[in-house]
Amino acid sequence: MTAPWDEAFESILRTLLRTLSDGAPLDPDLDLAAAGLDSMASVELLLLLEETYGIEIPDDLLQPSTFATAGNLWQTITGLRVTESPA
Repeated sequence: MTAPWDEAFESILRTLLRTLSDGAPLDPDLDLAAAGLDSMASVELLLLLEETYGIEIPDDLLQPSTFATAGNLWQTITGLRVTESPA
């Protein structure tokens, strides 16, 4: 099965999810907090994603549900990339 996201997203998440072993799959339903994403890592993740994808995650999306799973987070990024892309 192919991941629903690109390599950059997976690489960023794997770097910050300290309890996710190298060979473990990164599933869309993976609970990011259970996989090691704490509050400090969340801030680092936010900055890396904004820089990598040229987006700004608005304050109203900075809530636990956005960062709950890999799938939720990728869906948010995808939506912002479509919204913020030049016309």
